Amino acid sequence: MFDNNMKDVESEKKKLILNRDLVHEKLGATPKTEKVNDAVFEWLKECEKLIEEEENLKSEQEILDYDCSLAWIQWLLCADHKMRNRRYRQMLERLKAQNSKCEFEPFSTIIPPLEYFSSEDFVPFESIKEASDRLLAALEDSNCSRIGLYGKRGSGKTKLVKAVGAKTKSLNIFDEVAFATVSQNQDVRRIQDEIADSLNLTFTKNTTAGRAKTISSELKGKDRVLVILDDVQARIELEDIIGIPGDDTKGFKVLLTTRRQRECALMDCKEEFSLGPLSNDEAWTLLKKHSGIGDGSSPDILNVAHQVALECEGLPGTIKEVGSSLKGKHVKEWKASLDNLRHSMARWQIFISFRGEDTRFSFTGFLYEALLREGFKIFMDDGGGLDTGDKISPSLINAIEASRLSIVVLSENYASSSWCLEELAKILECKEKKNQIVWPIFYKVDPSHIRHLRNGYGKAMTEHENVFGNEPTRLQKWKSALFEVAGMSGKPYETNNGVSYFDVAM
Repeated sequence: MFDNNMKDVESEKKKLILNRDLVHEKLGATPKTEKVNDAVFEWLKECEKLIEEEENLKSEQEILDYDCSLAWIQWLLCADHKMRNRRYRQMLERLKAQNSKCEFEPFSTIIPPLEYFSSEDFVPFESIKEASDRLLAALEDSNCSRIGLYGKRGSGKTKLVKAVGAKTKSLNIFDEVAFATVSQNQDVRRIQDEIADSLNLTFTKNTTAGRAKTISSELKGKDRVLVILDDVQARIELEDIIGIPGDDTKGFKVLLTTRRQRECALMDCKEEFSLGPLSNDEAWTLLKKHSGIGDGSSPDILNVAHQVALECEGLPGTIKEVGSSLKGKHVKEWKASLDNLRHSMARWQIFISFRGEDTRFSFTGFLYEALLREGFKIFMDDGGGLDTGDKISPSLINAIEASRLSIVVLSENYASSSWCLEELAKILECKEKKNQIVWPIFYKVDPSHIRHLRNGYGKAMTEHENVFGNEPTRLQKWKSALFEVAGMSGKPYETNNGVSYFDVAM
């Protein structure tokens, strides 16, 4: 009886190995568009456990049968013959039960399309699907630990990476996905909190460094984790400051979004992908979805709507905002929106007027970089926003007229430049005739000194009168411009000396 049980166990084990190999073959043939039933992996895991136990049981018996001189070992390992027989019967029953479970219904299920994992307003256009496929391929690449996705503000980066992150869990690429928004101010504690919330992690230490160690330890202790960092606008030290491990951590990856490719390089991304604008047809489809218009709408509205779709520059965020605001509106509102779009989507969204020697490498330089990070198109008359080969004078006039907003940085020596005064006069002309927005920044100057031509502004105007004394109209235009801009509201600005001026009317 005992020998028969041994033979039956061996036969059933071979059958289990055959079934296991068949399941592995089927697993390898399953397309990536399908998700394998979790029960399959549990069954395979149990198979390996049973096979190992049977091998151990067999080894024990071989030792006992090796030499009769080892009778004392036989007595120690299995003194009771009935006990050995019972162990083999139990193993036989377990092997039979495992073999009976080798069929799975279903073995796999089709993974839903990307939009299934997205918010309600996500539309999976072909251009977005292409970006999604490339991201998924990079996330599956074991040699690619850090991936960057860059594109304009409103291009749909955030929605895409959230959808891709959810899909990676369904594809069994990652067990957990954490998400955090970085943004310009890089609030470290908020970023740490968002990552901790995603991982159901509780901090036991309150210091930033202590929290970083907790996150690092948690992530290193997991097998497959994806951390998504949204809206990265400058380099940030992930490991030392946030607690996100380096590239040498197995099974761990970082996916980040940014508005410019430069940040991808600064963050040492191994792969960089661009999310471009929608095609004209895709933009039109999305606008119809959010505005509620269709083939049955009036021809006048459809005609204007086509132009509106084009002016949105293929940016899903802009299209959604504009379309939703025009839902159920008359053609008059559509035309007004079109005019606003043409104005706001101008070649230059912001024109900066400033005195180079005062602020080019300090305040204005920092302002320019900050606005660039926010995705604005900016013109600076020192060449910072000019195309190669542009002439200063015509480019200057065109840039002011084509801008939606003008920022005037009024510093100590601003009025000493006749060129700056011409800029200011043109800016205020556009404010009057084209309803252009003007934001004055009173940089370490008292607005009353500008308005009443005192101190440096008075001296500058006296010098201009000596040079342009035969052009009274021009001089009066400059004085009127300074008087007007100085009367615009602002907010207190404190210098290092504690003197209160006005900073910016925002």
